[in-house]
Amino acid sequence: MSRRLRGVEVPERGAPALDGGRDEAIPLLFRAHCADLVRLGYALTGDRGAAEEAVQDAFVSLYRNWRTLRDRTATHAYLRRAVVNRCRSVHRLRGRRVRATEPLRPELLIRPGVDADALTHEASQRLAAQVARLPQRQREVIVCRFYLDLTERATAELLDVSVGSVKKHASRALAALHDQMEASR
Repeated sequence: MSRRLRGVEVPERGAPALDGGRDEAIPLLFRAHCADLVRLGYALTGDRGAAEEAVQDAFVSLYRNWRTLRDRTATHAYLRRAVVNRCRSVHRLRGRRVRATEPLRPELLIRPGVDADALTHEASQRLAAQVARLPQRQREVIVCRFYLDLTERATAELLDVSVGSVKKHASRALAALHDQMEASR
C-alpha cells in the first residue's frame, strides 16, 4: 500500500522511493517520518526539546552523508538509528551534569489515529512514569519492542546489540514494570 507525494511513490510504512537528489528526498522523508521520530526521541529521553534536536541532527547528518549512502531504501532505518544514538548521547551528558526533564506526557507518545479515549489517562501516566525510570537500555528495548512494534531481531539491529541482549533487557524491564505497577496499586 502506498501514496503519492509530489509524484514520488511513498510506501505507508517504509521509506519514500528516492529516485531524485537529496534536495528533493529530504523534505519528503521529513514529512513522512518527523513526527514518529520525535515521539521515539521523546520516549527515550523524556525531553521534547532533546527529542526534537536529536531528530534535527539525524536529518542534518542524512543530508550531509547523502552521497555516501549505500542503500537509499534504508533511510528510515538510518534516521531511527541516528535518533537512538543521539538520545544515548543526551543520557551520557545528563550523567555529567544534572538537567531537569519534563515528566513523560502520554499524549505526546500516542501515535496519530489512536483513540485517546481508549487509554485511561491515569494508567497511561503511571506507565509512562515507570518506563521513564527504567535503566536506559531497558527503556530503549521497551520503546522499540512495544512502541515501534519492532521484532527482537529488528530491535537488536537498531540498538546494535544481540537478540539475546534484547530478550534479557525486555524480560527485566517487563518484570520491573510489573513489580512497580503492582506496588503502586
